[in-house]
Amino acid sequence: MKTTNEGEDWFHLFQEGDEHAFRKVFEKYYRPVSYFAQKILNDDIYAEDIVSETFRKAWDARTKFATHRHLENFLYLVTRNGCISHLRSLRVAQVADGEYVRLSAPGEATMAVDLERVRTRLMELIYEKMAELPGGDILHMSFIEGKSTKEIANELNITENNVYIMKSRSLKLLRAMLTKTEWTFLLLVLFKS
Repeated sequence: MKTTNEGEDWFHLFQEGDEHAFRKVFEKYYRPVSYFAQKILNDDIYAEDIVSETFRKAWDARTKFATHRHLENFLYLVTRNGCISHLRSLRVAQVADGEYVRLSAPGEATMAVDLERVRTRLMELIYEKMAELPGGDILHMSFIEGKSTKEIANELNITENNVYIMKSRSLKLLRAMLTKTEWTFLLLVLFKS
């Protein structure tokens, strides 16, 4: 019996309407597509709604996808279009029109969307690497959630000194796991805000 973990079998099972394969598609693409939508909207709730609707549309159109890349492109394109529609519906002319123009301008739109996709993929890689680390949860709480050392220590019932030590060790391990380019990108993202 085929499983959804073997090579491209999950994609063919998805096309045939297998719900376990849909779960695989969802697990593979939900977080990066959600991140992509959130970066466009700066609103987690609406981004989640748009991405959920995107996955429903992908399920409805599952027989039309020739390859998993076709499916991936569909997810990003439908999400992008949903985000643009949402921005336009807000009637916040300056913000919505600015985002619409940025995403719709020939050449620039393609570059902006491509850059967001690259950034999304790199962030997904970094999240995966952080999850593999001992103390990766501390890095996530510190850099992604923006919690202070004291907040992390209180939440995990450890000393602030332990948080510093674990964060330092985790960053050292993370740096060893990432390429020089990925590490540079991580530093730019973490210290941008």
